[in-house]
Amino acid sequence: MVRKVPKCKSFYETIKKMPSDVFYSHFRMETATFEELCDVLKTAWSTRERRGPTGISLKKALYLTIWKLANQCSFRDVGDRFNFGRGTTYRVFIKTTRLLANLKRQLIKFPSTEISQRKTMELFEASRAHPFPFVLGCVDGTHIRIPQPSTGGISYYNRKGTSSIVLQAVADRELRFTDAFVGYPGRCHDALVWQNSPLKSAIVNNHIPFPPECHLLGDGAYPLETYLMVPYKDNGFLTPAQIIFNNVLASTRVCVEQAFGILKTKFRILNYVDVQNPKVAKQIIMSCLVLHNFINLFPFHF
Repeated sequence: MVRKVPKCKSFYETIKKMPSDVFYSHFRMETATFEELCDVLKTAWSTRERRGPTGISLKKALYLTIWKLANQCSFRDVGDRFNFGRGTTYRVFIKTTRLLANLKRQLIKFPSTEISQRKTMELFEASRAHPFPFVLGCVDGTHIRIPQPSTGGISYYNRKGTSSIVLQAVADRELRFTDAFVGYPGRCHDALVWQNSPLKSAIVNNHIPFPPECHLLGDGAYPLETYLMVPYKDNGFLTPAQIIFNNVLASTRVCVEQAFGILKTKFRILNYVDVQNPKVAKQIIMSCLVLHNFINLFPFHF
């Protein structure tokens, strides 16, 4: 005899009646932003991949997915809340995060035109009394914990003794991500990830315009390049000018750390992505980055 577990049948209807502040606290965006997101995704949404006779609406799939991304809860708990079984919940979540991740090219854009580059530099220069000049973005890496993968698991162990994959991202002064590269095992150093990143390759091979006076800012983990400024290594004998240089660079570069902080606060799944397949974990992480930028950019003409 199979015992049916009671599920929360009324929660979907409860969402529709939520006050705006309650909706924001649960789904990390205003209701108008959510409606715009639905509008952007509606042409790509299809119920053909779902097993069973009843299709799932895009809105319900997004509610389920964002709830999972915003909280550290199991697929079973999410399924109970939205009146689905664990398997269906997982399939809907994976399908929806795939659709979100596919928006990367539209929503995560490195400034590549003269106008966008000028605007990016002006925002950095206007942010502080003594800003670092000619900055097109700040790069950093962060580790996203995952279960140990079944294949190549040892390479995912980081220096803290946990399994993770590395997210490298570039942020602008408005805390938007303008580039994201995710997937390298946690054992890899930030410099190695950077050396193999598409952004570095695009800059070196002139696939994106990068004025010679401009640069990115990185911390001491990154190599010094003509297009990447890093702090002087503190050997205890830095000159006053070098100390000032380091301080100005650090105070300007803090925006990428702030962006990571906001990202992980909004989408708590990033504290531990509970899927064993690194490829799927990469998709989930990218969907969070896309949502972060979508929320930051709204309202806009997509």
